Amino acid sequence: MRAPSIWHSGHTCAVHGEVVPLQPPHPGDAEHLAWVSRHSDVPVWLPWPLPDGWLVTGTRCVRDDRHESQAVVVAVSGPHHGPAPGPRVADLLLVSEQPGTGLGAHLAGRDDLDPGEGLTTGRPAVRLHAAGASTPLWSVPADGDRCVLVGEAGGVWLWALLWPAAAGATLLDDLQLVDLRDPAHELDVPCGAMSPRLRWTAVAAPARA
Repeated sequence: MRAPSIWHSGHTCAVHGEVVPLQPPHPGDAEHLAWVSRHSDVPVWLPWPLPDGWLVTGTRCVRDDRHESQAVVVAVSGPHHGPAPGPRVADLLLVSEQPGTGLGAHLAGRDDLDPGEGLTTGRPAVRLHAAGASTPLWSVPADGDRCVLVGEAGGVWLWALLWPAAAGATLLDDLQLVDLRDPAHELDVPCGAMSPRLRWTAVAAPARA
């Protein structure tokens, strides 16, 4: 990916042409969440109320100075009581993205841009509630100790990625998500140190007019 220059006003890719870049991760704080929500073309999903002991632990956006966010990732982290003695730290990334962006698929370790053929058919793995609507999510095969699910909410893709994998079904089933773009949701959000899950190799999405 090439940065803007005197010949090109936007970021460009040899394969996709003009693209919108993935911005660096930003720690979670109320002021930044409000800014992201004002500059997003996709929902900014947050579990609310948060599970006991959980915190917002950062965000990332696919955007630039000429495009509002085509994709937003909100990270939340907190204790998870698995089969091993004592609590473990679990991380949840919620990715909201326009079709063709490819950020959720990249995080899931897939080569395609959107959920592959047949991924969102059959019996869903869990159902959560996004902006009050029942939202089915289907399981996506993933390597490593993570759980990946995908569905549709707010007219765009919703990906949910959890570490460890054992936290998946118990945490997500019947979870309530609010869209922080909604002015009715001015929340006093507890925030913590940035999740290491947000630090991955940058990707870029094809630009839209």
